[in-house]
Amino acid sequence: MKPTPLTLLIGQTIAQLSVIPMFFIGTTTTWIICAFMYFGIMTFGITMGYHRYWSHYSFKCSKTLEYVMMFFAHIMMVGPALAWVAQHREHHDHADTEKDPHSPKYRGFIRCYYSQVMSLPKMKYAKDLLKNDLCKFQHRMYWQALLAYGTTLFLLDPFAIIYAWLAPAGFAKLIGSFVFIYSHRGGKPRSDYLLGLVTFGEGFHEKHHVEPWSWDFHRWDIGGKIIKLLKHA
Repeated sequence: MKPTPLTLLIGQTIAQLSVIPMFFIGTTTTWIICAFMYFGIMTFGITMGYHRYWSHYSFKCSKTLEYVMMFFAHIMMVGPALAWVAQHREHHDHADTEKDPHSPKYRGFIRCYYSQVMSLPKMKYAKDLLKNDLCKFQHRMYWQALLAYGTTLFLLDPFAIIYAWLAPAGFAKLIGSFVFIYSHRGGKPRSDYLLGLVTFGEGFHEKHHVEPWSWDFHRWDIGGKIIKLLKHA
């Protein structure tokens, strides 16, 4: 089943609400697993995968790393690479203008922080990915793959659906979305040390807009450091 803006928004909302039970019934072990999955989603999934690899072709890597990055990006439920990349490239073309799909000035706080997926992507920005077999398969099997992952977790431990999927995806959405609203304050891209650390590089946003082809945003860009280690693997 292919994703739609509404189904993605519902999935993201459930994920964000799932952080609440983590605070009440999470144990040391489940918090460690949640933190590990958050790290995987933010680094391998978003900053390395969707952002620097598929959006900007900033580095080359093995097929194995492609699959790892796609998995972690997929379980965050921010949509398929086809849509995410198209909207991100549109953002770069029209950053901080009325045509920017992520502009907090022109789109408002709610749209940029909570409901970005309701802005339909323009696929002319991702024509190359329409020829990519992995990206096409992800789009075609989007919810089936998530159902398979959720079912596997449930069979291992029903609560694992929270601590190994929904809560880390929710934290990634709640924290990562600050880049859309805070890192473009004042009508231009900004870099913020704390946000850059908790997003493993995404918050170091100013250099990225100056050099969008670069895979290294900052000396404390964790995603960039991992890419340096793995980009030829």
